Amino acid sequence: MTVDVAGAAAALQAADDILILTHRRPDGDTTGCAGALCRALRQIGKTAYILENPEITKRYAPLIVPCYPPEGFAPGFVVSTDIAEEKLFPDTAEQYKGRVNLAIDHHRSNPGFGRKNLIRPDAGGCAEVLYDVINALGAQFTADIAECIYIGISTDTGCFKYSNTTAHSHAVAAACLTAGIDGGEINRALFETKTMPRFQMERIVFDTMEFYENGAIAVALLWRADIDRTGADMDDLDSIASLTRQIEGVQIGITLTENKDKTVKVSVRTTKEMDAAAICKKCGGGGHIRAAGASFDCGMEEAKAAILNAAQEQYHAKQ
Repeated sequence: MTVDVAGAAAALQAADDILILTHRRPDGDTTGCAGALCRALRQIGKTAYILENPEITKRYAPLIVPCYPPEGFAPGFVVSTDIAEEKLFPDTAEQYKGRVNLAIDHHRSNPGFGRKNLIRPDAGGCAEVLYDVINALGAQFTADIAECIYIGISTDTGCFKYSNTTAHSHAVAAACLTAGIDGGEINRALFETKTMPRFQMERIVFDTMEFYENGAIAVALLWRADIDRTGADMDDLDSIASLTRQIEGVQIGITLTENKDKTVKVSVRTTKEMDAAAICKKCGGGGHIRAAGASFDCGMEEAKAAILNAAQEQYHAKQ
């Protein structure tokens, strides 16, 4: 069942003992959404918690870890935030597959797995949708909630540089600044400050990047050996997929990351001429038009061949 913002707010107002879910490899948007919603629900008198996510990184931990539930908490209502499909649930959320009461998302590929679904593909970040829901709930837009929302939008829009940035994105950001957050400091911490492992991984990406179709397709391989050697963690690898698209002439940027279990995560970033979601869909993935992803159980070389083939098919179809 599809609902609008008012319908989502009404469902939350009628519920209690609420548990909020975030996705695997949690980023700023899913954690920002969950953190903002949990704090807003508590403000209006609801019992609300965020499910533990075993993959949370130190960058985003402050947004959700303080909201983890006590032992024995039994949810009466389950909400997912920024989760495109159930296979992206973290291991701790397996028991909630098929039990999500309300799914709030902005991914066009979301099949509507919740009993009620608020999905807005027009939003630059899911946090934009959460901002509207929080207002509909009647919660006060305090600085702690605003910080969560701002982190969600800024990370999903690349600090408002990506093509998914909308007028509403800027309007919500302005509301966050009005609420008292330090946007400059947040942006510096998220986008300008690099750890040494991050710097080393970026150097590896630029040194080893491969080009196809006369430079229209760029491929970067992040091997587990390099990740372990540099000491990089998920925070250090955050948004590294955007590096391939920074090269002039690249229309399709592909980044493959080898996981600890030797499976492969693929991130695709495209310019306006290409559709990242369509490329990843051919490999069982999905996402946004300009930013999408897929997962492979095979090794790096086989995964590279499959996603490169999908990218080349679309590139030639657009010529």
